[in-house]
Amino acid sequence: AVVSTQSTGDVIGLEPVNKYNISLRLHAHNVLATVWSGRNDHDKAYQLLEKGKELHAGYLHSKEPPPRAYDEIFMDEKFSSEERNVLFEKLYTNTLFYLAQVYGVRGDNKQAAAHCHITLQRQLEADEFDPLDWSLNCATLSQYYVTMNNYVSARHTLACASSVLSNVQESSENSQYSDESYDNEKILKTRADIERCWIKFCVNLLKDSVADLEASDLSDKVSKITEMKNTFEDEEDKAEELEEKKEEEEEKKEDEKIEDLEAGEKTSEKTAEEEEEEELKKRKTFSDLVDIEDLELLRITNVESGQYEELVPGELCKTYEDARKVFKAGSKFVENAVKHYTFDGYVTDYAEIKQDLSSLYKNLAVFDTDESRKCKMHKRRVDTLTELVSPLNIQHFRQLCRQLRFELGEVKNTMVSLKYSIAAEMPVDQQNWKKINNLCFGAIQEFENFCDLLRDPNDKFPETLSNETVRPYVVSQIYIARLYGKFRPADTAQKLVFLAKAETHFKKALEYYDGHLNQCRNMDLKEEIDVAREMAHFLPRKMERIRQMGN
Repeated sequence: AVVSTQSTGDVIGLEPVNKYNISLRLHAHNVLATVWSGRNDHDKAYQLLEKGKELHAGYLHSKEPPPRAYDEIFMDEKFSSEERNVLFEKLYTNTLFYLAQVYGVRGDNKQAAAHCHITLQRQLEADEFDPLDWSLNCATLSQYYVTMNNYVSARHTLACASSVLSNVQESSENSQYSDESYDNEKILKTRADIERCWIKFCVNLLKDSVADLEASDLSDKVSKITEMKNTFEDEEDKAEELEEKKEEEEEKKEDEKIEDLEAGEKTSEKTAEEEEEEELKKRKTFSDLVDIEDLELLRITNVESGQYEELVPGELCKTYEDARKVFKAGSKFVENAVKHYTFDGYVTDYAEIKQDLSSLYKNLAVFDTDESRKCKMHKRRVDTLTELVSPLNIQHFRQLCRQLRFELGEVKNTMVSLKYSIAAEMPVDQQNWKKINNLCFGAIQEFENFCDLLRDPNDKFPETLSNETVRPYVVSQIYIARLYGKFRPADTAQKLVFLAKAETHFKKALEYYDGHLNQCRNMDLKEEIDVAREMAHFLPRKMERIRQMGN
C-alpha cells in the first residue's frame, strides 16, 4: 500500500498540467489525501489538498476550456463542455470538503469553518447535495460560530438548515426533494438534531448575555470609584496629564507621517507579479473566498432563511424582554426536540435537553428584578430536574445522577438565598420560616445524595477522588455547612446542633483539600477554602459563647 501510494504521488507530478490530465490529478490528490488521513498523517493530507487547490486555481487562471473529465480517460464516454465544467468544479468542492475536515483535525477551527461554509454554498450552487445531510452539516457549523460568540452567523446557518429541511418534510408530491430514501424516521431525527442545535444557540446566547450584564455592572462600579477618585485629584496634576497627552499625540502624528511615506515608497516598488496577483484576488467569486478573515461576511445564498432568522434575536440580550424572547424560542425548540428524543430509548439525550431547559430558566432569572418570580423560575428547574432524576437507574446512569443531584442542590441553595433576601424586606411568619427550613434541608439532602454517589460499589468512599469530582465534592461540603448556618432553629439546643454540623462539613472540605494539595492546587478552590478555614476557626468560639449565654 505504501509503494502504491508513493508511486501514484510520483506519477501525477511527472507530466505538465493540461486539459487532459488536470481532472485526474485533482481527483488523485483528493484520494491520496483521504488515504493519508486514514493513516493519521494529516500534515501529508493537508499538503496534498493544498496542492489540489493550487492546481484548480492555476488552471482557472490559464483560461483554458473546461478540462476533460477523468472518466473520459478510462471509459468510452464523452461529455459536453458544460458537463466537464460541472464535474471539474465538483472535484474541487470535494477538495474543499476534505480540507475542512483536515483543518478541524489540525485544530485550525476558523479555516475548518470557512471551508465547510463554502463547501455548503458550492453544493447549493451546483444543486448536488443530500438535503438531510446538508441541513445537518449546516446546523453543526453553527455550533462553531456559537463558540466564537458570532451569533449572527450562527443564527444564519441554523436558519438555512431549517429552511432546507422544511422542503423535505412536505408530502412526496409537494416536496422540493422527492426521494423515497427519506423515510419519516430519518427526517424526524434530522429535525430533532437541528432543534438541539437551536437549543444550544439559545442557551449560550443567554449565558453570554448574563456574563456581559455582570461585566457591565462591574464596569459601572469601577467607573464610579474612578470618578470619585478623580474628584480629589489636584488641578495641577490634571494639567500635567493633559500636557503629556498632547505631546504623545504630536509624536504619534509624526510617526504616522513617516509610516505613510515608507508605505508609499513600498507601494511604488510593487512588482508586476504582485499587481497581477492583486488583480486576480479582486476577480475571486464568493466560492473562492476560503482564506477570508472575517467569517461574518460569509453568507449562504439561494436559501430563503428570513422567516427562521426571525425566530430568535441574533445579539446579546440587554433587557428582561430580550432575554424572554430567547427563552420562549428555546423552550419551543426543547418541546419539539423531545418529541423524538424521548425518555424511553434516548435517556442521555433526553436528559441533556432537559438540563438545557434548566439552564434557560437559570439565565432568564438573572434578568428578572422580581425575586418572587426568580423563585418560581428556579422552582420549575427543581421540578424539571427532579422529574428527570427520580426514575433513573443509579447503577447504569451514576454519572448523570451525580450531575443532576449537584445541580438540584445548587438550585435549592439559590432559592434559600432568595427567600432570605425576601424575608429581609418584609415580615415572615412562622409558617414561612418552616418552609425556608424545609428548603434548606432539601438542598442539604441533594448535596449529600451527590456525595453518596461518589462511593464505590462496596459503599466505600474513595481516598482520592477523580479530578472531575474533586471541586464538586469540596464545594458540596461547604454548601452543606453554610446551609446548616441558615436554619432558623426552634431553640438554643437546636442552634448548637446545626452549628456543630456546619463545623463538621467545613472540616470535611478542609480535610480533603489539605490531604490532596497537589490534586487540588489547580481546582480554583482558594476562595472557598479560605472561607472554610475562617469559619472552622470561628464556629467553636461562637458555640462556646452561646453556651455561656445559656448558662
